[in-house]
Amino acid sequence: MDKKIYIIGCGPGAKDLITLRGKKVIKEADVIVGSRRLIADFGRKSGVRTLVLENNYQNVLEDVDRLKGIQRVVFLVSGDPLFHSLGERIIERFGSESCEVIPGVSSFQYAFCQIKKSWKDYRVFSIHGDKGMDISKIFKENDRFILFLDPGHNLKFIKSQIGSIPKGKYRFYVASNLSMPTEKMSGISFVDFDNFPEESLSLLIVRREDE
Repeated sequence: MDKKIYIIGCGPGAKDLITLRGKKVIKEADVIVGSRRLIADFGRKSGVRTLVLENNYQNVLEDVDRLKGIQRVVFLVSGDPLFHSLGERIIERFGSESCEVIPGVSSFQYAFCQIKKSWKDYRVFSIHGDKGMDISKIFKENDRFILFLDPGHNLKFIKSQIGSIPKGKYRFYVASNLSMPTEKMSGISFVDFDNFPEESLSLLIVRREDE
């Protein structure tokens, strides 16, 4: 393995959803970078330096800047490494020529497999961290879409933004802790948005159906 920076998508959470290629690259790494959970699950091995990502992104990226080209550096990221993910920031910092991305199973791919539905006609949006999106407009202009949520931008927040549900019959699914023992996948109604118990990070699947 050369001295490129590798960005590995580790999937939604379960250890057995990482790809064989991802495992191989991790095995050959000199330095592994990621959250405490991802390092504990996928990157813990003797003789390898680990850099834990918390609220220290800039410091860690500076460390990697000094190591690149000298040691094999592997970043572990959850879900899709290039969808609202650290992978984008890594490539922006070090350049596409210096990086190789190994994709994993995305959370929405996994979620649709659980509900046994195709996601080919769905658009994907994220209000994780509040992207300033007009949620009412998303509902009005899209019949099928996925929304990535966070604790501050959750179902209750969505309901406060759109007031009442637009005309039409809707089907909603909320997914959280995907692929983990505490996984939840629930079909809910718009009325449930106020009181539905959510986890810290969830996604909402919305499908408008003909009456």
